[in-house]
Amino acid sequence: MTTTAASDASYRILMREGCRVVYGHMPLPEFLALVRQASDDEVLHAGTARMLGATAVIGLPGALARLRRRETPAAVERVRAQLGRAALRLDPDALRWLAAGEHGPACLALFLLLTGVRPRHYRGTLRDFPRDAGAFRRCRLLIEQVPSLRQALAVLAERVSEPGVAEWAALAQSWDDICAHMDYEAPDWRYGAAGASGTTAVLACFRELEAA
Repeated sequence: MTTTAASDASYRILMREGCRVVYGHMPLPEFLALVRQASDDEVLHAGTARMLGATAVIGLPGALARLRRRETPAAVERVRAQLGRAALRLDPDALRWLAAGEHGPACLALFLLLTGVRPRHYRGTLRDFPRDAGAFRRCRLLIEQVPSLRQALAVLAERVSEPGVAEWAALAQSWDDICAHMDYEAPDWRYGAAGASGTTAVLACFRELEAA
């Protein structure tokens, strides 16, 4: 691990697994200069930054994957400590998803709804319903990576008459059908939801329940 000197003592840049990891407050001009230095193949990865408690992480996809694998155990322990007693309500898969999963407002709302545990970095509400295939993809990854939530999803499907939850309950009832549709449109959905416009159109139908 190497440290790059910074003109502003309020931040530092570490090299980890070939990735540049920024900690602290980096002035915008210097951050933009850092981004311009990156190669065309490097990406700015918000999920890895969240995992590390960093401001930003830039690296090649392979290097980012290595960094995430190496840091996942430590990230899980940080999440466990942040949640305190609430962590006792979650199984290891759920803690791992909180630490290293792919997050977005909709899947974080679904996690809260299914577990009753609010992720520390989530400030949204249950109105963060998946409105497109990309958001549904992240919800689907959550259920795949935390198999125990399958049972909670079935329970959610029974709550269709409950105010504020009806939209999510209807989604839970239609879950397998929507997944099958996405499988047909985007067989490689785990790597992205490009081309799943039909799935987005299906999700739009649930807006009527929200307005009811």
